Amino acid sequence: MSNVPPEGHSNSAAGLHYEVFGSGDPILAIHGLGASNYTWRKLKGRLPDHRLILIDLKGHGESVKPRDTNYSIPDQAELVLQFIREHDLRNLTVVGNSYGGAVSLMVAIRLCQEEPERLSKLILICSGGYNQDLPWHLKLIRTPVLGGLALHLLPATINTLTVLRYSYYQKRLISWEQCKAYARPIGSPGGRHALIQVAKQAVPENFEELIAQYPTISVPTLLIWGRNDRVIPLSIGERLNRDIPDSKLVVLDHVGHVPQEESPEETIAAILTFLEDPSNVR
Repeated sequence: MSNVPPEGHSNSAAGLHYEVFGSGDPILAIHGLGASNYTWRKLKGRLPDHRLILIDLKGHGESVKPRDTNYSIPDQAELVLQFIREHDLRNLTVVGNSYGGAVSLMVAIRLCQEEPERLSKLILICSGGYNQDLPWHLKLIRTPVLGGLALHLLPATINTLTVLRYSYYQKRLISWEQCKAYARPIGSPGGRHALIQVAKQAVPENFEELIAQYPTISVPTLLIWGRNDRVIPLSIGERLNRDIPDSKLVVLDHVGHVPQEESPEETIAAILTFLEDPSNVR
Protein backbone atom coordinates (compact mmCIF):
# COMPACT_ATOMS: atom_id res chain seq x y z
CA MET A 1 0.00 0.00 0.00
CA SER A 2 1.23 3.49 -0.79
CA ASN A 3 1.37 6.15 1.92
CA VAL A 4 0.21 9.18 -0.08
CA PRO A 5 -2.72 10.88 1.73
CA PRO A 6 -6.07 10.00 0.09
CA GLU A 7 -6.98 13.66 -0.49
CA GLY A 8 -5.29 17.01 0.09
CA HIS A 9 -1.89 18.55 -0.56
CA SER A 10 1.53 18.57 1.04
CA ASN A 11 5.27 18.64 0.40
CA SER A 12 7.44 15.57 -0.04
CA ALA A 13 10.86 14.95 1.48
CA ALA A 14 12.26 15.88 -1.94
CA GLY A 15 10.75 19.35 -1.58
CA LEU A 16 8.13 18.73 -4.25
CA HIS A 17 4.68 20.15 -3.62
CA TYR A 18 1.86 17.77 -4.53
CA GLU A 19 -1.91 17.49 -4.47
CA VAL A 20 -4.02 14.33 -4.34
CA PHE A 21 -7.53 13.75 -5.71
CA GLY A 22 -9.65 10.60 -5.61
CA SER A 23 -8.75 7.05 -4.63
CA GLY A 24 -7.54 3.89 -6.33
CA ASP A 25 -4.47 3.03 -8.38
CA PRO A 26 -2.13 6.04 -8.55
CA ILE A 27 -1.68 8.32 -11.55
CA LEU A 28 1.29 10.68 -11.21
CA ALA A 29 1.02 13.70 -13.53
CA ILE A 30 4.06 15.82 -14.45
CA HIS A 31 3.63 19.29 -16.02
CA GLY A 32 5.71 21.10 -18.62
CA LEU A 33 8.50 23.69 -18.42
CA GLY A 34 7.46 26.88 -16.65
CA ALA A 35 4.07 25.39 -15.78
CA SER A 36 2.72 23.78 -12.60
CA ASN A 37 0.17 21.19 -11.53
CA TYR A 38 -2.45 23.81 -12.49
CA THR A 39 -2.21 22.41 -16.03
CA TRP A 40 -4.06 19.26 -14.88
CA ARG A 41 -6.98 21.08 -13.24
CA LYS A 42 -9.53 19.76 -15.76
CA LEU A 43 -8.63 16.14 -14.92
CA LYS A 44 -9.60 16.48 -11.26
CA GLY A 45 -12.49 14.16 -10.41
CA ARG A 46 -12.59 12.81 -13.97
CA LEU A 47 -10.56 9.61 -13.58
CA PRO A 48 -12.70 7.20 -11.52
CA ASP A 49 -11.04 4.42 -9.51
CA HIS A 50 -7.72 6.23 -9.65
CA ARG A 51 -5.85 8.51 -7.28
CA LEU A 52 -4.61 11.51 -9.25
CA ILE A 53 -1.35 12.85 -7.81
CA LEU A 54 -0.28 16.22 -9.20
CA ILE A 55 3.28 17.31 -8.46
CA ASP A 56 5.15 20.55 -9.04
CA LEU A 57 8.65 19.89 -10.33
CA LYS A 58 11.60 21.54 -8.60
CA GLY A 59 11.58 25.26 -9.40
CA HIS A 60 7.91 25.24 -10.41
CA GLY A 61 4.56 25.92 -8.76
CA GLU A 62 4.81 25.70 -4.98
CA SER A 63 7.86 23.43 -4.92
CA VAL A 64 11.29 24.53 -3.68
CA LYS A 65 13.24 26.98 -5.88
CA PRO A 66 16.79 26.96 -4.54
CA ARG A 67 19.43 29.15 -6.21
CA ASP A 68 21.52 26.21 -7.34
CA THR A 69 22.14 24.74 -10.80
CA ASN A 70 20.67 21.27 -10.26
CA TYR A 71 17.74 21.67 -12.65
CA SER A 72 18.52 19.19 -15.44
CA ILE A 73 16.08 16.55 -16.66
CA PRO A 74 18.09 13.83 -14.84
CA ASP A 75 17.94 15.95 -11.67
CA GLN A 76 14.15 16.31 -12.01
CA ALA A 77 13.72 12.59 -12.79
CA GLU A 78 15.74 11.66 -9.70
CA LEU A 79 13.46 13.78 -7.50
CA VAL A 80 10.35 12.19 -9.05
CA LEU A 81 11.82 8.71 -8.46
CA GLN A 82 12.53 9.72 -4.87
CA PHE A 83 8.89 10.80 -4.54
CA ILE A 84 7.64 7.49 -5.99
CA ARG A 85 9.78 5.49 -3.56
CA GLU A 86 9.01 7.74 -0.60
CA HIS A 87 5.28 7.09 -1.11
CA ASP A 88 5.78 3.47 -2.25
CA LEU A 89 3.69 3.98 -5.39
CA ARG A 90 2.84 0.73 -7.19
CA ASN A 91 0.65 -0.18 -10.17
CA LEU A 92 1.50 3.36 -11.17
CA THR A 93 0.60 5.27 -14.33
CA VAL A 94 2.95 8.17 -15.09
CA VAL A 95 1.59 11.03 -17.22
CA GLY A 96 3.83 13.76 -18.63
CA ASN A 97 3.24 16.78 -20.86
CA SER A 98 6.00 18.50 -22.89
CA TYR A 99 9.12 18.88 -20.68
CA GLY A 100 7.30 16.73 -18.12
CA GLY A 101 7.07 14.05 -20.80
CA ALA A 102 10.86 14.06 -21.17
CA VAL A 103 11.15 13.67 -17.39
CA SER A 104 8.53 10.89 -17.53
CA LEU A 105 10.50 9.04 -20.20
CA MET A 106 13.60 8.99 -18.00
CA VAL A 107 11.53 7.92 -14.98
CA ALA A 108 9.95 5.11 -17.01
CA ILE A 109 13.31 3.87 -18.27
CA ARG A 110 14.71 3.79 -14.74
CA LEU A 111 11.66 2.05 -13.28
CA CYS A 112 11.53 -0.56 -16.06
CA GLN A 113 15.20 -1.33 -15.44
CA GLU A 114 15.36 -1.11 -11.65
CA GLU A 115 11.84 -1.57 -10.20
CA PRO A 116 9.54 -2.96 -12.89
CA GLU A 117 6.90 -3.90 -10.32
CA ARG A 118 6.08 -0.22 -9.72
CA LEU A 119 5.20 1.02 -13.22
CA SER A 120 2.02 -0.13 -14.95
CA LYS A 121 1.48 2.38 -17.79
CA LEU A 122 2.97 5.51 -19.36
CA ILE A 123 1.08 8.41 -20.97
CA LEU A 124 2.99 11.06 -22.91
CA ILE A 125 1.16 14.20 -24.05
CA CYS A 126 2.99 16.31 -26.66
CA SER A 127 6.17 15.10 -25.01
CA GLY A 128 9.76 16.16 -25.37
CA GLY A 129 11.98 13.27 -26.33
CA TYR A 130 14.51 14.19 -28.99
CA ASN A 131 17.08 16.89 -29.60
CA GLN A 132 14.90 18.69 -32.12
CA ASP A 133 14.91 22.44 -32.72
CA LEU A 134 13.88 24.18 -29.51
CA PRO A 135 10.83 26.50 -29.58
CA TRP A 136 11.63 30.19 -29.85
CA HIS A 137 10.66 31.10 -26.28
CA LEU A 138 12.96 28.42 -24.87
CA LYS A 139 15.81 29.64 -27.09
CA LEU A 140 15.19 33.15 -25.81
CA ILE A 141 15.38 32.15 -22.14
CA ARG A 142 18.58 30.21 -22.83
CA THR A 143 20.22 33.25 -24.46
CA PRO A 144 22.79 34.89 -22.13
CA VAL A 145 21.71 38.33 -20.87
CA LEU A 146 18.77 38.66 -23.29
CA GLY A 147 16.79 35.81 -21.72
CA GLY A 148 17.32 37.17 -18.21
CA LEU A 149 16.32 40.66 -19.31
CA ALA A 150 13.11 39.38 -20.91
CA LEU A 151 12.14 37.52 -17.75
CA HIS A 152 13.02 40.35 -15.37
CA LEU A 153 11.82 43.39 -17.33
CA LEU A 154 8.54 42.09 -18.75
CA PRO A 155 5.68 41.22 -16.37
CA ALA A 156 5.42 37.45 -15.84
CA THR A 157 1.79 37.58 -16.98
CA ILE A 158 2.80 39.02 -20.38
CA ASN A 159 5.52 36.39 -20.85
CA THR A 160 3.01 33.70 -19.91
CA LEU A 161 0.34 35.00 -22.29
CA THR A 162 2.86 35.06 -25.15
CA VAL A 163 3.85 31.42 -24.55
CA LEU A 164 0.24 30.29 -24.15
CA ARG A 165 -0.73 31.93 -27.43
CA TYR A 166 2.07 30.03 -29.17
CA SER A 167 1.03 26.78 -27.46
CA TYR A 168 -2.72 26.94 -28.14
CA TYR A 169 -4.39 26.39 -31.50
CA GLN A 170 -7.71 27.83 -30.26
CA LYS A 171 -6.40 31.04 -28.73
CA ARG A 172 -9.87 32.22 -27.68
CA LEU A 173 -9.76 29.55 -24.94
CA ILE A 174 -6.90 31.29 -23.13
CA SER A 175 -8.02 33.22 -20.05
CA TRP A 176 -6.35 35.98 -18.05
CA GLU A 177 -6.91 33.85 -14.94
CA GLN A 178 -4.76 31.18 -16.58
CA CYS A 179 -1.99 33.68 -17.23
CA LYS A 180 -2.03 34.87 -13.63
CA ALA A 181 -1.99 31.30 -12.27
CA TYR A 182 1.10 30.40 -14.30
CA ALA A 183 2.83 33.73 -13.72
CA ARG A 184 2.51 33.69 -9.93
CA PRO A 185 5.21 31.05 -9.21
CA ILE A 186 7.57 32.55 -11.81
CA GLY A 187 7.33 35.90 -10.03
CA SER A 188 7.91 34.34 -6.61
CA PRO A 189 11.36 34.30 -4.91
CA GLY A 190 13.70 32.10 -6.93
CA GLY A 191 11.14 31.58 -9.69
CA ARG A 192 12.97 33.37 -12.48
CA HIS A 193 16.31 31.83 -11.53
CA ALA A 194 14.75 28.36 -11.59
CA LEU A 195 13.13 28.92 -14.99
CA ILE A 196 16.41 30.10 -16.53
CA GLN A 197 18.26 27.08 -15.10
CA VAL A 198 15.61 24.63 -16.34
CA ALA A 199 15.71 26.19 -19.80
CA LYS A 200 19.52 26.12 -19.97
CA GLN A 201 19.53 22.43 -19.07
CA ALA A 202 16.49 21.35 -21.09
CA VAL A 203 18.63 19.18 -23.39
CA PRO A 204 20.45 16.48 -21.36
CA GLU A 205 24.14 16.02 -22.12
CA ASN A 206 23.58 12.29 -22.62
CA PHE A 207 20.42 12.67 -24.71
CA GLU A 208 21.51 10.18 -27.38
CA GLU A 209 22.14 7.53 -24.71
CA LEU A 210 18.68 8.21 -23.30
CA ILE A 211 17.01 7.98 -26.72
CA ALA A 212 18.73 4.64 -27.34
CA GLN A 213 16.92 3.26 -24.28
CA TYR A 214 13.37 4.08 -25.41
CA PRO A 215 12.93 0.51 -26.78
CA THR A 216 13.51 -0.79 -23.23
CA ILE A 217 10.26 0.79 -21.99
CA SER A 218 8.24 -2.36 -21.39
CA VAL A 219 4.85 -1.00 -20.29
CA PRO A 220 1.84 -0.01 -22.45
CA THR A 221 2.33 3.59 -23.56
CA LEU A 222 -0.23 6.09 -24.82
CA LEU A 223 0.90 9.05 -26.90
CA ILE A 224 -1.57 11.95 -27.18
CA TRP A 225 -0.69 14.73 -29.63
CA GLY A 226 -2.27 17.90 -30.92
CA ARG A 227 -2.10 17.86 -34.70
CA ASN A 228 -1.44 21.61 -34.60
CA ASP A 229 1.31 21.53 -31.96
CA ARG A 230 3.91 24.16 -32.91
CA VAL A 231 6.08 23.63 -29.82
CA ILE A 232 6.80 19.91 -30.28
CA PRO A 233 5.46 18.82 -33.68
CA LEU A 234 3.50 15.65 -34.39
CA SER A 235 6.54 14.16 -36.13
CA ILE A 236 8.10 13.74 -32.66
CA GLY A 237 5.06 11.78 -31.49
CA GLU A 238 5.29 9.58 -34.57
CA ARG A 239 8.96 8.93 -33.87
CA LEU A 240 8.25 8.04 -30.25
CA ASN A 241 5.51 5.70 -31.47
CA ARG A 242 8.12 3.88 -33.56
CA ASP A 243 10.76 3.78 -30.81
CA ILE A 244 8.59 2.64 -27.85
CA PRO A 245 7.53 -0.99 -28.47
CA ASP A 246 4.04 -1.17 -26.92
CA SER A 247 2.77 2.31 -27.81
CA LYS A 248 -0.34 3.81 -29.39
CA LEU A 249 -0.63 7.31 -30.86
CA VAL A 250 -3.85 9.35 -30.62
CA VAL A 251 -3.91 12.57 -32.65
CA LEU A 252 -6.36 15.36 -31.81
CA ASP A 253 -7.38 17.76 -34.57
CA HIS A 254 -7.46 21.54 -34.05
CA VAL A 255 -5.41 21.18 -30.86
CA GLY A 256 -1.99 22.55 -29.95
CA HIS A 257 0.61 21.75 -27.31
CA VAL A 258 -1.52 21.35 -24.15
CA PRO A 259 -4.45 19.04 -25.04
CA GLN A 260 -5.34 18.51 -21.37
CA GLU A 261 -6.23 22.22 -21.23
CA GLU A 262 -7.36 22.99 -24.77
CA SER A 263 -9.34 19.80 -25.44
CA PRO A 264 -9.90 18.14 -22.05
CA GLU A 265 -12.90 16.01 -23.07
CA GLU A 266 -11.03 14.29 -25.91
CA THR A 267 -7.91 13.94 -23.79
CA ILE A 268 -9.78 12.42 -20.84
CA ALA A 269 -11.68 10.04 -23.15
CA ALA A 270 -8.40 8.76 -24.62
CA ILE A 271 -6.87 8.34 -21.15
CA LEU A 272 -9.91 6.48 -19.76
CA THR A 273 -9.98 4.09 -22.75
CA PHE A 274 -6.28 3.41 -22.29
CA LEU A 275 -6.56 2.86 -18.53
CA GLU A 276 -9.42 0.40 -19.01
CA ASP A 277 -7.77 -1.56 -21.82
CA PRO A 278 -4.65 -0.31 -23.66
CA SER A 279 -5.38 -2.60 -26.58
CA ASN A 280 -8.66 -0.74 -27.29
CA VAL A 281 -6.95 2.55 -28.13
CA ARG A 282 -7.44 3.52 -31.78
